[in-house]
Amino acid sequence: MHMRIHFPSFVKNRRIWTLVVQACLVVMLGLFFFGSGLQGHVAQASAHVAAPDSSQQAQGNPFPYGSCTWWAAQRYHQMTGRYVPWRTQANAWQWTARARQFHWRVSSWPSRGAIIDLQPWVQGAYGAGHVAVVEQVLRNGHVIASNMSWGPSPGRVVYVQFSPGRGVTFLSA
Repeated sequence: MHMRIHFPSFVKNRRIWTLVVQACLVVMLGLFFFGSGLQGHVAQASAHVAAPDSSQQAQGNPFPYGSCTWWAAQRYHQMTGRYVPWRTQANAWQWTARARQFHWRVSSWPSRGAIIDLQPWVQGAYGAGHVAVVEQVLRNGHVIASNMSWGPSPGRVVYVQFSPGRGVTFLSA
């Protein structure tokens, strides 16, 4: 028995097929390298933050400078006078559980000054999750958060818009 498969006419044209494959590859690579831009919107500003000296490190921020966890602990301290109390088991994705263990408020609703915790692969976060600090709550419920270790400038603070939802919590003492 002989079976014949019918392809659309554009597939038969090798030149068009090559262009379609190349376009798909460009789109896939763009999503891979710039995919975080689809979920979180990098805002207009960034600022360089100087690395802490040893006295700043000893004062209560145990996280490595330049990481999102360092920035979240540092900025939260600037805004509230308190550092996060957890020191171990403290990758970004673990901060919600750690906040509960230390009897912090964990909410699905944002407030200015709260730490936003994104679980892995949520709104552009990678496998370790991401934490930042809410600088502004917008009328639509979205937030503008200050971040480190987000996007192409790891040593800079960038402002990104995030939205409440699945895999997102807001932490405060």
